[in-house]
Amino acid sequence: MNKQERLPKMVEHDLDARGVSAMFGISGLFLFLVVSVIKGVTVTTIAFSFLVTQLPMLYQAWRRMKLLRTFNEDEEYQRLVRREFRIIVAMFGSLGVFTFLTWFVLDSMQQLLGVVLIAIIPLLILYVSMDRKLREADPEHVTNRELRRAHREQ
Repeated sequence: MNKQERLPKMVEHDLDARGVSAMFGISGLFLFLVVSVIKGVTVTTIAFSFLVTQLPMLYQAWRRMKLLRTFNEDEEYQRLVRREFRIIVAMFGSLGVFTFLTWFVLDSMQQLLGVVLIAIIPLLILYVSMDRKLREADPEHVTNRELRRAHREQ
């Protein structure tokens, strides 16, 4: 399947996933407001609310992985697509660990931000480099930049 056939499917996928993302984002904000009114704003409240708002990231990543796996049967491409998904799962898992750390160990926002930056930045760098590796494995791969451009043109 060439890039021109893949692009509309990927744009449609992203638009479908945005509705779910908006729902979780609103629920995370609502949860933050309710807990903040009841217990006050704490580092744990902020971290937990952020974790809830990031749930759609897993859903979007899983749908993206399923969609990308239909585009190319090559084992190397399939392996890279699964690796990209695992990186996103690791980012979400890290956020979960940080949430529980703030609950039991850390007591300031500076400590939380320090730990998050140390663990999340390497995963973000890995995620960004995956686009290049996927493009090398499949020249018809639609990169994130091309997908953003297609969204703007729509």
